[in-house]
Amino acid sequence: MNKLVSVFIIFLFIHTIGLSAAVSASELKESPIIVDNGKIISGRTLIPIKVVSTHFGYQVGWEQEAKVVTILGRDTTIRMKINSNEVSLNDQKLTLEVPAQIYNGVTYVPLKFLSDVFGASIRWNSTFKVAQVLWEDQTMLIYTEIKRIPDLTDKQVDSLSKAANEAAVITDMKYAKEHFKPYFTDKLLGKILWNKGLPFRIQFDSKHQSAVTYLNIYHSEAVMTHLSYFALHTWVTRMMELEYVDHHWKISRIDFKYTYF
Repeated sequence: MNKLVSVFIIFLFIHTIGLSAAVSASELKESPIIVDNGKIISGRTLIPIKVVSTHFGYQVGWEQEAKVVTILGRDTTIRMKINSNEVSLNDQKLTLEVPAQIYNGVTYVPLKFLSDVFGASIRWNSTFKVAQVLWEDQTMLIYTEIKRIPDLTDKQVDSLSKAANEAAVITDMKYAKEHFKPYFTDKLLGKILWNKGLPFRIQFDSKHQSAVTYLNIYHSEAVMTHLSYFALHTWVTRMMELEYVDHHWKISRIDFKYTYF
């Protein structure tokens, strides 16, 4: 069989620096709906009801004189008065934890409203101060005090890749400790300094670079790979795991793999 057509990949060697990242397969199916103007007031998480309801396919109306918000669905009619704890759901009367309120022209209700009225499932992430709302086949992230983590730009990817190339060999420990601090997590940088570099001195470029893949629904971790020719029928793959730390993207793990073609 033609060797150029049949490709046999054998991983002879794996050298790892760093820590593994956990990935939830259910979180990687599709991009969530992003709502970035939630609030936390007096310990209560409040969500903008109009934008949330609209994303869920409901029609939202406003009765100016009565100061009443109406939310209409296929089999659902919801009415709530501003500054009142009472909500009318079809023929039922429900009580909110805190009244519906208006901030800067936007009507807010407690987060629990989504489970009590819409039957949605809610998960709260205290690290990112974000509510993950699961309703039917939709996933929504409602950010409050912390805004959504920005995706990596091409410039950031290039800078991180360049830093990984430069860290292949460390000769000046003092310089390296300061120079690489913006690019590597403290734990990874400590290991690189201890080993005086990385296992391979091979340099990688953007010609054989994969796209960035985000590992969780919050986009706080990512992975990307580079491929570089090493010897006859032999390539080396460098996989970098990235983590958003202290408002910056940093490399948290680097793997190298021999690949034979």
